[in-house]
Amino acid sequence: MLIHHVQSADLPDLSRLARDTFIHTFGHLYPAADLNAYLDKAYAPDVLAEEIDGEDQFWRIVRNDMGRAVAYIQVGPVSLPHMDARPETQGEIKRLYVHHDAQGAGLGKQLLEIGLAFLKARYGDAPQWIGVWSENHRAQKLYGSYGFKRVGDYGFKVGGTTDFEFILRRSF
Repeated sequence: MLIHHVQSADLPDLSRLARDTFIHTFGHLYPAADLNAYLDKAYAPDVLAEEIDGEDQFWRIVRNDMGRAVAYIQVGPVSLPHMDARPETQGEIKRLYVHHDAQGAGLGKQLLEIGLAFLKARYGDAPQWIGVWSENHRAQKLYGSYGFKRVGDYGFKVGGTTDFEFILRRSF
């Protein structure tokens, strides 16, 4: 496996991976029109290009031995709707996805550790944040093993559907 900075040449693969992992994880929750509109808005290569170029953004992509993109992480200033969140001094694991064919090999844990190390280097001992779907028990268990605790919740809109999400924070 090769983990590297996301670059413009990675955008088509990142877009495809982001769409595939979102559909696999959440696709059953939404009407097709809402899902497709969200995917086009959130994961189009030009949208991702703007995000990876952000000075305050940290992106990594994982490629398997055949060069196929199988996982990625995005880290940046916290943007979760919580009264204690401070984007100027605190960070968030924004996206962390592993393709279902590559799950179980420890990639999620490895990417999480890389992201947390970035947050520690950038923000010191400030709280670290993650938003997670309320029904994603596997991810919640992983985050809990790193000291994240539920401190709130919010609604994540995809078209006419609102998902119930947990806000998790890790404090030092």
